[in-house]
Amino acid sequence: MRNGYRIVDGHAHIFPDGDISAKIMTSFNERFLIPFPPAGSGTVDALLDDMRNAGIDFTILANFASDRFLHENNLWTLSLARFSPNLVPLVSFSPNLLAEHSVDSLFAAYLAQGAKGIKLHPMAQSFDPGDPVILPVYSLAGQHGIPVVFHCGRVANARLNGWSDYEVLLPLIEAFPETNIVLTHMVDGSEEDLRNAARYPNVFFDTSIVISGYSHLLDSNEPSWKEDGRFVTLVREIGATRFLFGSDHPWGSARADLARFFRMPLEPDETRAILGENATRLFAIGKKNGESHEQP
Repeated sequence: MRNGYRIVDGHAHIFPDGDISAKIMTSFNERFLIPFPPAGSGTVDALLDDMRNAGIDFTILANFASDRFLHENNLWTLSLARFSPNLVPLVSFSPNLLAEHSVDSLFAAYLAQGAKGIKLHPMAQSFDPGDPVILPVYSLAGQHGIPVVFHCGRVANARLNGWSDYEVLLPLIEAFPETNIVLTHMVDGSEEDLRNAARYPNVFFDTSIVISGYSHLLDSNEPSWKEDGRFVTLVREIGATRFLFGSDHPWGSARADLARFFRMPLEPDETRAILGENATRLFAIGKKNGESHEQP
């Protein structure tokens, strides 16, 4: 809890140990031309320490990996939540993974082990999110009431391909209206695309990177918004129930982001919804898989 609010960081990444984290983050930073120093180290212990220091109740693990390590990484992420109940695990898929596994059996196995949602980063994972092989994942997510979280837009200022562009994801939003979809980074910080996406009741937005309080990121990241009023106006227009707080740890800082949120002229019910209530309902935090998921 912080300032009397339940806090859910809806977007974080961690890695198995310090050496692996350093290698992956260095490679990722080089690949996507990230010029600013990350706020964290990317280890499990560092994340848990940050949660305690910032007053964060739950963190949603939006991990993904290359095809070679994807299944192993999913199992590792799921195992973390069994030992640290304040960590909420998502799992990832790709067409290549599903070429080796039955989608129904793999999905069922992940659900049985506590998966609370799906995280896909089509740009970094280099696949077409409309590939027919992966379409059953979206349908199954809707049937089981768990959300699909898409990376949306650039990474920092880099765009290696168009697989995470809003225009590519829009047909999926329309094709799977029963599946809740979270577009990260507030649709790459585009107000036009965000307003367009808000017309679909199954779409939600996470605030990571765009509504950041981490100065190194704000000073170098083109999609980030520096004006609080711009966000407050959008919340009043679209509704606070559509937004999920997220930091993108370890690149972003949940502590700095929260400080910014608590300075904003939001109403208490708006702050309460964005910082925790929406994510709690959407990801059914505190419920076992199979129990009914309320809508934000």
